[in-house]
Amino acid sequence: MSVFCLLALTTAFAPSLTAQAADTAPVTPFMAPAKERSLTIPSHLSLLQAMEITVERHPQYKQAIHTAQANKEIIGEAFSNYLPHLSAGAGYNYETGNFVISPGIPASFLTFLVPNSNQAYDFYQASFNLTETVFTFGQRVTQLRQAKYAYKSSIDQAQWTLYNLLYGVESAYDTLAQNLLLVDAAKKTVDDYKAQLQVAEAEFQIGMAAKFDVLNARVNLSNARLNLITGQNNVTTSRVALNNAMGIETNVVYDVDTGLSFVPFDADGTKLIRMALENRPDLSSAVNQKLADLQNERYYESTFMPSIGMTGGYTYASMFFPLTYNWSIGATISVPIFSGFLTVHQERQAQKTTLAARDAEENVRVGIVSAIRQDVANLKTAMQRIKTTQDLLAQATESLRLAAGQYQVGVGSAVALTQAEADLAAARAQVVQAVYGYKIARAALIKDVGLDPLSQARSRKSMNEERVK
Repeated sequence: MSVFCLLALTTAFAPSLTAQAADTAPVTPFMAPAKERSLTIPSHLSLLQAMEITVERHPQYKQAIHTAQANKEIIGEAFSNYLPHLSAGAGYNYETGNFVISPGIPASFLTFLVPNSNQAYDFYQASFNLTETVFTFGQRVTQLRQAKYAYKSSIDQAQWTLYNLLYGVESAYDTLAQNLLLVDAAKKTVDDYKAQLQVAEAEFQIGMAAKFDVLNARVNLSNARLNLITGQNNVTTSRVALNNAMGIETNVVYDVDTGLSFVPFDADGTKLIRMALENRPDLSSAVNQKLADLQNERYYESTFMPSIGMTGGYTYASMFFPLTYNWSIGATISVPIFSGFLTVHQERQAQKTTLAARDAEENVRVGIVSAIRQDVANLKTAMQRIKTTQDLLAQATESLRLAAGQYQVGVGSAVALTQAEADLAAARAQVVQAVYGYKIARAALIKDVGLDPLSQARSRKSMNEERVK
């Protein structure tokens, strides 16, 4: 009987529980990590494969997702306050039954008491208790809303964590590709200086070149070999950096895409700032955290109000079977009067926390605008560098052709030829650095706008790349 009464009261006082439960249904995470499989690194690793490994394996992203999943359970904890709480218990005692004298018992009654005895008796008991909070003046609903906003904030933060990790992978991938191309350029320079040394030695043997030309060619070859050693070390360290960016440990040596091609990115600063303010997960996370803190503030405001509840119980107890039953039903009201100003300070703390969350949101907005403007400037500068280094490479190639021709017919000097070769080697390296500088700047802009780096990489893969001549 008491159970049905409490359930009826629950339905009467909380008609919108179903709607509230639907409202707090969590959004689907951006990209939950897949079930971990054995790691297989292909001999040729593409950027898309590196990003997919990051999504599946990186512990920092897994940590963010598991934190969000833990926050999801808090929604259920908050919603449980709307539902009845039922408990059951049973016990058995073997105890004496001596009468205990209490204050107020008439002295004439003492003559009827049986003397104390060590004789003990069996005593059985079982109980069912049901409690239901009927009305709390907003405490339950604010806790539920706070949990919902906190969960949304953690999901947004997990998505932003993934964006940063994918940007780190793309940056490390492009750095490795750049260093591999620089090693190839360094090897070509070494081959050029070897050929120059052979020519100088041959001409010195027949008296057409001075000893200086031979020594100069040897010095140039040694410097080129040193540059090659440095470049090879850069490849090794950048591969380690890429493994770390993917969140894996492996000794597998793999190749990456090293083409000098790129897809231009629209660098309209005004448009990108607007997109960033709409898309950035960290801004959405800050907004949801502010809303969660606001609900926490309202919760502490509601703690100044009373709470109303219902209780019901059903018990069995006796010295022997069958047990004797009793039931009870009642109402409770709890009115806070004074708690040493605890509630006052809790409310003030919640107010300041809300203000701090608003400041954090504004700080993210300011940072977004600043980052986009800087990224746009970097991207435009990188594009200008590509065009300039292309011209420089063409000029250096032509200069070397002229210097080599003059040297072969005896009207040019070895110094001029060496300088032309050094200029060409530098121009090759600058073209590589300019193209990959653009790619890295593009990746930073994509991340700061709040676009999905993995989706962007897939989109570029399906487009025709603009090849650098």
